[in-house]
Amino acid sequence: FFFSSRRRHTRSSLVSWARRCVQETGINAEYMGFFKIQMIKQQVRVIVRTRPTSNFASKNVEIDTSTNAITINIPKNEEKGLINNQQDSWKFKFDKILHNSSQEDVFDYCVRDVLPSVIEGYNATILCYGQTGAGKTFSMVGGSQNYKYRGIIPRTISQLFQEIGSHFDQAVTVSVSFIEIYNELMFDLLSSVPTHEQSGSDITIQDDSKGGIHVKGLSTHICTNEEEALNHLFEGETNRTISEHQLNKTSSRSHCIFTIYVESKSRVESSEKVVFSKLNLVDLAGSERTKKTGSEGVILKEANFINKSLSFLEMVVIASCDKAREFIPYRQSKLTNLLKDSIGGNSKTYMIANVWPEPAHLEETISTLKFGTRMMKVTNEATINVHLDSNQLIKKYEKEIRELKQELAMHDTLANRGRITYETYTPEQQFEIQKTAEQYLKGQIEDITEISSLRQVRELFLQFRHMYRKLEKKVQETTGSPNKSVAEGGELNKKEAENKKDISEGKGVGETEETAAGFGLGKALKDSKPKQQVDVGGKVKKAEDIAEEESKAEGKEEQTEEEKKEAQEEIPGSALKTKKEKKIEVLDRQTAFIEYKKGDGKPLEEGIISNRKDLKE
Repeated sequence: FFFSSRRRHTRSSLVSWARRCVQETGINAEYMGFFKIQMIKQQVRVIVRTRPTSNFASKNVEIDTSTNAITINIPKNEEKGLINNQQDSWKFKFDKILHNSSQEDVFDYCVRDVLPSVIEGYNATILCYGQTGAGKTFSMVGGSQNYKYRGIIPRTISQLFQEIGSHFDQAVTVSVSFIEIYNELMFDLLSSVPTHEQSGSDITIQDDSKGGIHVKGLSTHICTNEEEALNHLFEGETNRTISEHQLNKTSSRSHCIFTIYVESKSRVESSEKVVFSKLNLVDLAGSERTKKTGSEGVILKEANFINKSLSFLEMVVIASCDKAREFIPYRQSKLTNLLKDSIGGNSKTYMIANVWPEPAHLEETISTLKFGTRMMKVTNEATINVHLDSNQLIKKYEKEIRELKQELAMHDTLANRGRITYETYTPEQQFEIQKTAEQYLKGQIEDITEISSLRQVRELFLQFRHMYRKLEKKVQETTGSPNKSVAEGGELNKKEAENKKDISEGKGVGETEETAAGFGLGKALKDSKPKQQVDVGGKVKKAEDIAEEESKAEGKEEQTEEEKKEAQEEIPGSALKTKKEKKIEVLDRQTAFIEYKKGDGKPLEEGIISNRKDLKE
């Protein structure tokens, strides 16, 4: 069962079997992690499909379906002489070669395995690449002549709704979108506005938070059944841009991407978990050689845009294969930016390389096969896309809260604890709790005995906090120290009282200054500035008295007011200025203080320095 040869049933059957075992045997849910594959790292798978033709180049092309190998031989041009280094042989090997295969075989190998993983939450991309006229649109959409010629997109829609119908435990929503890239302009093929009235610049590509892309302005349409999805497909097909040239009568002149979005919710497990994914079905326009198609005018302009975008696509593929490259130029074109998830991103990618194995198209065939070889080197990391629905989560939590309240009420009833509510407290109830807390702090009640719930305990602590903050604010206003708490303020008051006691008992350091004004906190008065005084020999003297004593020591007598005026008149201006400067130097308190410390105050200075050292220790 585990190693079934039918690869399309291996993984999905294993996961389904594991879930069924868990439900039937009651295994713990944590063991389901063994069966859940959260991330799949795999390379892009490339399938080669050949267009059936009566003019098959059997001399040049050799196809081996058993080994999935293709060998192409082109004889050297003899006109270039004997020395000719032109390559004449190419050999390619792919995941699968579908030679002259039916539409059903292409769908079975390329798409059928992908649909179960899309429903599980993995992104996927089916990409058709090749030259013009090689059968890309026929492979993707199919022909309208016969029902059996249906392409990949109609068969995918039909199979997807069949898969959804088998998942009874999930509610699945399907929506679709159809976008066209024509001459580097994007058009919504399912919009109510006709494509010829659209500007082509209304649709923009934005990066989402998870590194993916989001197309802004593109309409998505919910489909409840297969018929609605097919109607949207046929509506978009009628709006596509096609024209005729020498190689194809109905040549696609644009790149088209039909996207199917799938969202699923479990009906059994939690409904807030939403699994979402998308399936990109890409029909690329064919690369053209203008000398073969004979394109002119508008068709030539379209061919230039097509070849340019395909060249950027190849540049992105080459950059994705190089592990040393840090930058990948996804934004070079609209096509590569839209396929950002599909090339080296979060997606399972399958590429169908359509070739036209006729002698006239050997060069285009080799070019297509080379591109397919490069695509096989691109590695993608597909992960399950899950997000939680916020509205459903709110409903779930509200339901849980309601059930828990009912259970608490039942528990209180059984414990004879009636009249207990679990709603938020009203202002009246908060005031009653505040009064109880104040009575407890003041000692009016010995204990708070009526504790009915944890909410009441929290409310009590909240009231204690409010009371503490009020007391703290009151202490700050009285002490005038806004940066100190109540406890710190109490310690300061205690230390201040101890200091006053030590000073009164004579235990303080230094001598008490009776005339000192001291200091205090708060706003100072206008006349509170002390007069200029100097401490000399432990006695406080004014600076003016010191100046007079110095003048007396030099043998100068005091002059009367009149004599001073006469002396000022006789003394020149410069001499008077020098005398004033000398007087200012005498009045410098700092200089007098330094001299005092060096002289009579030296023992006191040494004691202060010693006390500082002791305090630091």
